[in-house]
Amino acid sequence: MICIFLDEFRVSFLSCAEKSPTLKKLITYGLIALIFMSTSCRVKKASITTKKIEKKELSDLHLKRELRNEIKNWLGTPYKYGGNTKKGVDCSGFVQAIYMEVYELKLARTSKDMYAACKPIKMKELREGDLIFFNYEGKGVSHVGIYLADNKYAHASASKGVVISDITDTFVRKKIVGAGRMR
Repeated sequence: MICIFLDEFRVSFLSCAEKSPTLKKLITYGLIALIFMSTSCRVKKASITTKKIEKKELSDLHLKRELRNEIKNWLGTPYKYGGNTKKGVDCSGFVQAIYMEVYELKLARTSKDMYAACKPIKMKELREGDLIFFNYEGKGVSHVGIYLADNKYAHASASKGVVISDITDTFVRKKIVGAGRMR
C-alpha cells in the first residue's frame, strides 16, 4: 500500500514540478521536514526507553529512599552547560541540586571546586552519596557524578543528559581522577 502511494505521489510530484518550480521546492522542503520529524520521534522514543531501563536499574539498587526518589526525578533531564534545573542541567548543577535536596548541603558550583572541598577517599571505600570525579578534557577535574551502589553512579552526561552509568566501564575507568566524601 505504501509503495502504491509513493508511486502515485511520484507521478503527481513530477507533473506538478514541470508546471511550477516553486511548488517543486515547496514539496521538496516539506518532504525533508517530514523525514526530519520522523527521525526526531525515533530519537525521543529511544530516550524514553533508556529512561525506563535506568529507572528499573535504579529500583534494583539498595539505596536510601530519599536519594533514590530524587535521582529518579532527574533521570532523563537534558544536559545544558551551566544549567541547574530539570529543563537542563550540567554535571555539577545536578550534583549540587541532589545534595541540597537529599542532604541539605550546599556544594560549590563547579566540579573542580567540589573536588577541592571534599575529603578524598579510595575508590574501594565508596558509599552511597559519595562523589566521583573525572577528567574528560585533559585539564584536571572536569566532571562529577554521585556514587549509588554496585559500581553505579548518576551524572549529567553531555550527550545523554542525566543517566546512570557504571564505573567499571573501561573508558570511564580511565577518566576517573578520584573520589570524595562531603558528608
